[in-house]
Amino acid sequence: MNKLDIERFIEGNKIHTIEIGFADINGVLRGKRLPARFFLKSYLEGTGMAKAPFAWDIQCGVYDDVELANFGNGFPDMLVKPVISTLRKIPWRDGSAFVFSETLYEDGSPLEVNPREILKNIIKRYNDRGYRPLVGSELEFYLLDSNKKPLFNGVQCYSLYRGAELEHVIGEMRNSLEELGINMEAFHIEYGPAQIEVIPEYGDALEMADNTVLIKNTIKEIARKHGLYATFMAKPWEQESGCGYHVHQSLWDMELKRNCFEIDETLAQNYLAGLIRNSRDFMVLGSPNINSYKRFRENSFAPVNVTWAHDNRTVSTRSLLGLGKGSRFEHRTGSADANPYLIIAASLAAGLYGIENKLKVPENDQNKQVLPNTLEKALEYFEHSEVAKEFFGEKFVKLYVTLGKHEVELYNTAVTDWEWARYLEIV
Repeated sequence: MNKLDIERFIEGNKIHTIEIGFADINGVLRGKRLPARFFLKSYLEGTGMAKAPFAWDIQCGVYDDVELANFGNGFPDMLVKPVISTLRKIPWRDGSAFVFSETLYEDGSPLEVNPREILKNIIKRYNDRGYRPLVGSELEFYLLDSNKKPLFNGVQCYSLYRGAELEHVIGEMRNSLEELGINMEAFHIEYGPAQIEVIPEYGDALEMADNTVLIKNTIKEIARKHGLYATFMAKPWEQESGCGYHVHQSLWDMELKRNCFEIDETLAQNYLAGLIRNSRDFMVLGSPNINSYKRFRENSFAPVNVTWAHDNRTVSTRSLLGLGKGSRFEHRTGSADANPYLIIAASLAAGLYGIENKLKVPENDQNKQVLPNTLEKALEYFEHSEVAKEFFGEKFVKLYVTLGKHEVELYNTAVTDWEWARYLEIV
C-alpha cells in the first residue's frame, strides 16, 4: 500500500483518526491516536514514544532494576512505525482506523524485547528450514454485568439457549471482528456461568497473534459499549471454571500445499517431544500472572502434569495427528491472560528445539514431571532455561524474570480479604 492507496483508504472510509498500536510485555494493546492528516505526514518515519511499555507491569508500575527504561535513564524514546499491511477500518467507531506498529531504536533496528519481534524471529527460523507454522488460538472469557458478576448462573456449556440470551452482545462482537478482517470460526458458551469461548480460524502464526490481540481488545471494548465487562482473567472465582488459552499448531510447506505433520511422522514426533521437553521451562509465557496458576487442579481441564495423549482434553499436549490436513498439536497449559505473541512463540520455539535436536517422545508417565503451580516456580524454570535464552534472548529473559519477581513480591506483601476474614477477629 503506497501513499496514494492510504489516501484513498482514508477518503473512501471518511477516516479522521488512526490508532497506531502494539502489545506491551503483558499483551495489553498500547499506542496513540493520530489525526489522519498527521498520520499521512509521519507514517514513513514513525512517531516517538517512551520505551516504558516494555519495562512496566500490568498496572504500569516501573522499577529501577529494569534496564530498558527507568528513572535513572529517563525513560528514553523508541520509534513507533506503522505496519501498513495491517491498516484496517474500525467498524464500530465511525471515522476510526487501526494499524499495528513496529517498535525501533533510533538507528532503525528492532527493539528486540518486543514480543511481536520475538515471534517474528522464531518464525524466520522455521522459514529458513522451509516450514510455515500455522496456528489457531482458542481462548475463554467471562461476560459480566455492571457489578462485575456473570450475566447468568450455572454451567450450560454449548447451550444455544443461553447463547441466545447474550447474542445482542456476542453477535456484535462476532460480526465486528469479521468486519475488522478477522475470520471467525465460532463463539460458544463454555463451562462456567456466562463464560464464552472465542475461536478464530487458524492462520499464519504472526497474523494469528496480531488477530488475537485485537480479538481480546475488541471484545472488551464492545462489552463496555453495552455497559458490561469482559474479562480474560485466568481464575476470577475459586469455584468456577478458569479461562484457558489453547494453542493449535501445525507445520506446512511455504506454499501451504502440504501439512508436514501429515506426511512426516518423524518431524511430528520431534516437534511433540520439544513441546513436552520445554513445557515447564516455557510455562510462564502462557500463564504469566499470579492468578494464572489458580486454575490448574487435579481432575480438571487444566493439567497439573506434563502429559500427552491422542485426542484427550485432560493432558498438557493433545495430539491430533492422523487427521489429514487437520493434523496438529494442541498445547493446553496456557491461560487466557497470556500475551498472544509470547504463548505462540513458546510453542513454536519448543517444537523447533525438538526438531533441531531430533528429540524422541518420552514415556508418558504422569508422575514424572509436575508443572509449576505458582508464578514463582514458573519463573525459576524460565530463568534457568538455556533453551529460553537461545530462542528468546538473554535480554528478554532477564527483563521478563525481573518483572515477574516484582509481581511475586507485590503479591507476597499484599493483605487480602481472605486474610481479613480468616484472622482479623479470631487471633
